[in-house]
Amino acid sequence: AHEIRNPLMIIKTALRKLRGPNVKPEELRVAVADIDEETARLNRLVSEVLDFAKPIKFDLAPADLNALCQDAAKAAAGADAGSPVIRLELDPALPPFVTDAERLRLALVNILTNASDAVAANPAAVDAAHPIRLRTRLQGPGRVAIEVQDQGMGIAGEDLGRVFDPYFTTRRTGTGLGLAISKNIVEGLGGTIGVSSRPGQGTEVRIELSMKV
Repeated sequence: AHEIRNPLMIIKTALRKLRGPNVKPEELRVAVADIDEETARLNRLVSEVLDFAKPIKFDLAPADLNALCQDAAKAAAGADAGSPVIRLELDPALPPFVTDAERLRLALVNILTNASDAVAANPAAVDAAHPIRLRTRLQGPGRVAIEVQDQGMGIAGEDLGRVFDPYFTTRRTGTGLGLAISKNIVEGLGGTIGVSSRPGQGTEVRIELSMKV
């Protein structure tokens, strides 16, 4: 309810400005931009709530995990030329892996998006050549690890144990569902997901998967 009320109040304030007499062009631009941003935020919240609430149906098939990671990195960067650079360190020894590629891609996009936000909030990471790293590693027969490491602001110790809790977020525009959805996906695929972090030094999220048969 809190995450819905905030954007609604911003939209209401913007509309009040638009109703005023002699609205200046700059005021019009700002109000329209606020309405557009908050509407997108509400749509994203609704989509994430629905994704989190409904049972996940997995569609298992052989997948190229390295190609999946490349696609997730592109999706997380989007069309924003100012997005942090993601360095790919992909293990060429990875064989085709039976999983749900689309669901796993969604989990990675959520994680990479969080990493991008953390890096953007850390001035010390601005000059880093590769502030985010996405790695794949073959752990053994039928076992792989996927790691996302960033040079962002890090996570406070008191918050670290709550990052996968539904609706927990420290960002104004966050819904607190991205990592919760990622955890549901990874665990539904029979894997594990964990996070380690130090404030001011960055965060690492590690996914371990075993082949689904």
